[in-house]
Amino acid sequence: MDKQNETAAQLTRFREATRELDSVYAAFPKACGLSEAEYWSLVAVYEGLETQSRISAQLYLSRQTLNSAFRQLRRKGLVRLEPYADNQRSKRAVLTDEGRRFVETNVLRMHRIEERAWAKLTGEERRLLPELTRRFSALVRRELALTAEPDLRQETAAPAP
Repeated sequence: MDKQNETAAQLTRFREATRELDSVYAAFPKACGLSEAEYWSLVAVYEGLETQSRISAQLYLSRQTLNSAFRQLRRKGLVRLEPYADNQRSKRAVLTDEGRRFVETNVLRMHRIEERAWAKLTGEERRLLPELTRRFSALVRRELALTAEPDLRQETAAPAP
């Protein structure tokens, strides 16, 4: 097999693996009765992110998608929005008591499943997987910035720290 065909075959296997992993992570929200945007927003709030703009940047979700997710989370009684004491216009997301129970029952169960699977990887695999994934993401992002349309560049920008 020549180098170009080998590269194409490797990329095909990588894309298939990525889609498979995406489908595994898409199962988490479904198991909890949430949309993906609701689930990952709830996780972000649980992990300490407070503002929708920070959550939007971290999750690579549009403001519109995130607003819809938060509307549903509020309707389900899992999250509430509270104004900051020093800025009444800006609001922070807070888990309700029901939201905290929901996370501890459902989301943390998913985390434990993930942790058990992670523990079955070797130490080297655990070290390399996030490192290589981030490196590849950064390289693709850089290539997109060089060649893509402005809309695509914006969607693939790295999250705010």
